[in-house]
Amino acid sequence: MTVTEATKENFHSLIQEEYVMVDFYGEHCGACVATAPFLRQAASDMAYISFIKVNTTFQTELAKRYDIKALPTFVYFRNGEEVFRNEGSMELESIHKRLSKLLYGI
Repeated sequence: MTVTEATKENFHSLIQEEYVMVDFYGEHCGACVATAPFLRQAASDMAYISFIKVNTTFQTELAKRYDIKALPTFVYFRNGEEVFRNEGSMELESIHKRLSKLLYGI
């Protein structure tokens, strides 16, 4: 599965899937750049989860709506409802752990 770039126009419909991980990122954020390949790998590994990216440089309204204070910030949704979030760069193992929490509550 791929990582979908969201806009304010399509964001609400994209988060309505059963399991969604949203990456709020910035183009000039080193931690965001470091995390991107791991996020793409997780999307490839876990096709049953929707992976969405929001470029906060251009999607300022979404960043404000979701109270994004640090980059990257990952917000996890289940059926359109925020379940939890975390901030900072992650490697693949950390992403998998967070996704297990989303899927299984562990």
